[in-house]
Amino acid sequence: MIGILALGGLMTWQMHRAYVHGERVVQAVFPIMEEKGKSLDAEGCIDAVIAWHKECDATAVMCNHGVKQAMYHCLKSQDRQEGCKKLPASESMDGKWVFITCKERGSQCKRTKDCVCADAYRAFDSFCRTDGEAVQL
Repeated sequence: MIGILALGGLMTWQMHRAYVHGERVVQAVFPIMEEKGKSLDAEGCIDAVIAWHKECDATAVMCNHGVKQAMYHCLKSQDRQEGCKKLPASESMDGKWVFITCKERGSQCKRTKDCVCADAYRAFDSFCRTDGEAVQL
């Protein structure tokens, strides 16, 4: 019984450490993306976020969730109206356009549920739909 409690406590401590480390990793990228966003167009922000994700050493879940937030911080650094005009019209959109766009740019999604490129484009689309106020998480 004591062994089970000790093991449970050890696992809880390790999970907490992983969470705290992951949170620091994800939070640390926001000011970096804000600075990069000053000189990047929207496609450049997507490239920067994909590159960050490849190097992200938090848990996979935390890195995946950080994509949309990192995109917001990159995009908010300047006016994106011109880039927003290049997105497909909302009336003609279905959910597949992000996967087609990613494939065309050489970032084909292996799994549609965990696709950094698609998440980055969705964040860009959400940013444009809210007039640069937010990204839907």
